[in-house]
Amino acid sequence: GNRRRVIEMEQKGDWAGLARFADSNIANDPFSPEWRMIGGYAQLQLRDYPRAMVYFSEMVRLSPDDATGYHFLAETQRAAGQAQRAVATLERALLVVRESPLTYQLLGDAYGDLGRFRPAAEAYRRALTMDPLLADAWFGLGRVSLQLGRAADARDALTELERLRSPRAAELRALIANNSKQN
Repeated sequence: GNRRRVIEMEQKGDWAGLARFADSNIANDPFSPEWRMIGGYAQLQLRDYPRAMVYFSEMVRLSPDDATGYHFLAETQRAAGQAQRAVATLERALLVVRESPLTYQLLGDAYGDLGRFRPAAEAYRRALTMDPLLADAWFGLGRVSLQLGRAADARDALTELERLRSPRAAELRALIANNSKQN
């Protein structure tokens, strides 16, 4: 019943209702990281980043071996314009879950937000070494490669996105074209 109700609220976009529902379930089960994820997600949709961060921080505290909480927390920090905090959160996640391609991809995104393109490229490459099917990591690598003046690497990333039939290929193709016009 709870799952159905969560899905219904999500489909309706009733984020405030979903947050209240999560809070009532947290009151009944204070050690549930799942309800904190749902509450945090609802707050994220409401763009209440400080409250969402509280939920996701609690999720990490309750389930420190699960990278999911770190991912949600870091993405919320990025959305709130706190990319440096997101980097720190993701680096902590890597101390716990070392072989997480998604953590490296998100770390590349956060480094990119900070204009730190070399470490971003390294993080994307690490993610792709573990999972070469991560289209968002290929896109990120292509984007930061352009920032680093490595057009050939960006074109290689585009080739991979096209091979994966990713919709992100069109976006990277446009960035490459725009970069060519500027140079």
